[in-house]
Amino acid sequence: MSNLEKNKKYCEIIESKVKLDAKPVAMKLIKTEEDLPEGYDLIDEKIRHCEMVRKASLGSKFYSNIDQQMCLGGAGAIGLRDMPEKLANGEKYFSLGRFKDLETAKNLTDKLSIIKDISWGIVYAPLDEADFEADIIQIITEPVGGMLLAQSIVYETGEKITPSFAGIQSLCGDAFANPYLADGINFTLGCDGSRKAADIKDNEMTVGISKAKIEEVIEGLKSI
Repeated sequence: MSNLEKNKKYCEIIESKVKLDAKPVAMKLIKTEEDLPEGYDLIDEKIRHCEMVRKASLGSKFYSNIDQQMCLGGAGAIGLRDMPEKLANGEKYFSLGRFKDLETAKNLTDKLSIIKDISWGIVYAPLDEADFEADIIQIITEPVGGMLLAQSIVYETGEKITPSFAGIQSLCGDAFANPYLADGINFTLGCDGSRKAADIKDNEMTVGISKAKIEEVIEGLKSI
């Protein structure tokens, strides 16, 4: 079965079980320009990673390199550049009033999920149009959809789920870097940036699933 056929099957099963207003999104990091799949054009605007996820969820397919990434924190989290120093050391978030002091901010930023191996670019596509093996599949859904995805996971594992999020760097860190690094699955409630810029609704959350876990999720969804 080709990657496209497999992804179409995944999308069909997810859509049959989980309440969605947009497509699941497939993403793949590209180490060099030569690794870029055929048929993908460079995005023609400079926006945030989370906006690119939303754009793909609404039907667009494209690729980006660092030059098209407006949010440097998001680009740092997904491994297109080093994390900016003032984000890495907590100064930026402390200046925004997110923490009681700089030490607390630094304590949190030390724990954020960041891909340190730098890639040349990243490909985005609606899951049912992706003809590549996705590193990460993200699903934007209401909490009831998150519940069903959680049930699909525990069906296979028998283990409780321990999400990791902080209301900061949500679609980039929580839902991409975290499952990418752990070969796992992560649930996130969003961040200010993704809700304002990428139109993640007040009643929506995001689930990131690694390529190592997608079959497990699909089999669980089919069974529950």
